[in-house]
Order: sequence, then C-alpha cells, then structure tokens
Amino acid sequence: MKYKNSLVLGKMYPVTKGHLHLIDTALSQSEMVHVIITHNPSQSIPGEVRFEALKLCYDKVPNIKIYCVSDEDIPAYDYECETLDEFYSYWVPLVYSQVDALDAVFTSEDYGNDFARYLGVEHVLVDKERKEVPISGTMVRNDPFKNWEFIPESMRPFFVKRIAIMGPESVGKSTLTKNISNNLGTNFVPEYGRLIYEINNSVTIDDFIPISKGRQEIEDWMIKYSKKYVICDTEDITTYLFSKMYCPDEYKKVEPYFLDVLKTKPKYDLYILLKPDCDGVQDGTRNFLEERMDHYEVIKSELINRDCNFVEIGGDWDERYKESLRLINEL
Repeated sequence: MKYKNSLVLGKMYPVTKGHLHLIDTALSQSEMVHVIITHNPSQSIPGEVRFEALKLCYDKVPNIKIYCVSDEDIPAYDYECETLDEFYSYWVPLVYSQVDALDAVFTSEDYGNDFARYLGVEHVLVDKERKEVPISGTMVRNDPFKNWEFIPESMRPFFVKRIAIMGPESVGKSTLTKNISNNLGTNFVPEYGRLIYEINNSVTIDDFIPISKGRQEIEDWMIKYSKKYVICDTEDITTYLFSKMYCPDEYKKVEPYFLDVLKTKPKYDLYILLKPDCDGVQDGTRNFLEERMDHYEVIKSELINRDCNFVEIGGDWDERYKESLRLINEL
C-alpha cells in the first residue's frame, strides 16, 4: 500500500459506478480510505439517501470510512470566491473536521491538484476523461433509465417509478398488474387486502390498518429489487375507501390513520384508473359489483382532490394493456 490515509470527496449526486471506480482505485492504493459525501437542502436527492446507498456498496470492506457532511453555505466552485485561498479556507477545515490525517486525495477532476496542495497531500488523478466508466452524476440525474447500468443496485430504488393500478371491483386490475410487470421485466405488488380477505373469508375494521402496513412493507421490499418500475395492485386510497364500504359504521376508527398516511406518503408517479366499462365477474370475493360506477367516481374524486397524476383507461383487455404500457413508457 502506498498511502496510509486517503480521501475521496464529492457530492455523489447520485452515487454512480464512476464513483465506485474512483473509490476502488483509492482502496487498491491505501490502507484506509475516507469518503466524504457533501450535501445540502437544494439537492433533489437527499444526502442521507446517497450516504446509505454508498454504505451498502462497501458494507463488507473494513478499510473504508464514509461520512455525510453538509456543505450548505459553502461555495461549491472556486469562481464564487475572489481567491483560491478564500475558496479552500472553507473546504480544508471541512475535511479536517472529519479526518485527522491524510496522505493523498483521489479525484477525477482538474481541481484535484489545487485541492491536494491546500490539504498538504498528494493528488492521484483517476479516469479524468471518463473512459473507464463513461458516466457522471449529471447524466444519471438527467436520464436515470438510459443510464441504469451505471447506477449501483443500492442507489437504484431512489429512481424506481411507482405505478398504482386502481379501479372498482372486476375491472382487470390484478391481471393488468401482472401482465405489465412481466412485459417490463420488473416486480409487482399484489392486492394485499384480497389475500387477507381470502384467508379470513371476510374483513373487519381491525384488518384495514394491518392491510395498509403489510402492503407497504411488500412494496418497500419489492422496490429494492425492481428494474425501473414497480407495479402496484391498488394502494392506500383503495384500502381507505374499502374500509368505508365494508364497515360504514366503524370506519371512523381507522380514518385518522389513513388521512395521515395519504397526506404524508409520497404520491405514486402514475395512477392508472380502470373504467368499469366491462362485464363484472363474480369470483366469490366481490361484494360491490352493483356499485362499480359509484365506486369508480369516488376513487376519481379522491385522485383529483389529492392532486394525483392519474389517467383513466377503458376498453377491452388488450386496449387497457397497450394503453397502460404506452403511458408508463412515456414517464
């Protein structure tokens, strides 16, 4: 090993395989590598998300320490200051507030020479032309799907688009969910409430919050292993409305929970609302086939009132499938 303590510093906004190449190069030449991720509130990807993603990349590597440090109110570029002395008077103390001693800094940028000089260490330039790993954080932010292969697996969940398939009973939600996920080569979240109903042969008011939480746990797990999209067979608006339909005299017990979840939880990237312009089929679990149009209008009203990005799709099964795919691919 050439260096005892080395530094890699960057926004890593987001973490890319280019960053991993830089860090791996430093690891190959250092006894210990200190990685400082800088962040501030103006950035669309929270620093904590980048920090946790990078930690997962190196969770089995003993000779690396990763730090998450705010650079709010610190100039990002030297042209924001009158002199280099002024510029690095911010950055050098920030580094040494985290790390006691350094021998080298690894960068892929021209500024590395000046940075190293002010830190009092050697500079190791790595893949400045991006020939080894042709990617940048800006490229990923501008088009994450196009650059999916350059995003580490632990960073990908942030970019996964969540699609909710909605509608009243017997409009093809479950079949459409599975068919779309198969076409896109990704995961889907099943209708968890239906599973609970089939197990118990009924639902009570005490089932609805566990249904919501159980469905969300499945979604959170699926996102970690999904390719660009995760397709969800219903979501919390559906569960909330079913609590009213199944338990009209008791739904107030769970309403505060659902109103809070629907207010605070991030919205889906697209809600596909299926029209009841098809024959309703009784499969032994459906209790509101005669109310499908009313149910549909209530769902639509909820989506409008909550400012959700939704589309209405009807027609035969093939038309629903093709139009849904087209809209998802346009995201």
